[in-house]
Amino acid sequence: MPTDVPEPVYANVVQMAVGPFDMVLDFGFRSPEEAARGQEGGYDVVARVAMSVGHAKSMLPLLAKLIAEYEDRFGQIPAPGFDDFMKG
Repeated sequence: MPTDVPEPVYANVVQMAVGPFDMVLDFGFRSPEEAARGQEGGYDVVARVAMSVGHAKSMLPLLAKLIAEYEDRFGQIPAPGFDDFMKG
């Protein structure tokens, strides 16, 4: 593992763009004040991650496994809108 690992950042917003071969995820932080005012797009990008679409697809089962293990240990994670989104 490299010794010059960047400091972690907190993000509560993500915007994604996908092309034929890769995708870009812009992670951002939106303050409670901006959310209360209903400002769309009112956030600072704190990290940008680019990867191949194959890499992104490979991450899905890994994330699902980690979340399932977390929920088994600590209980269901509230995620407003998640069930509606998954229905299509």
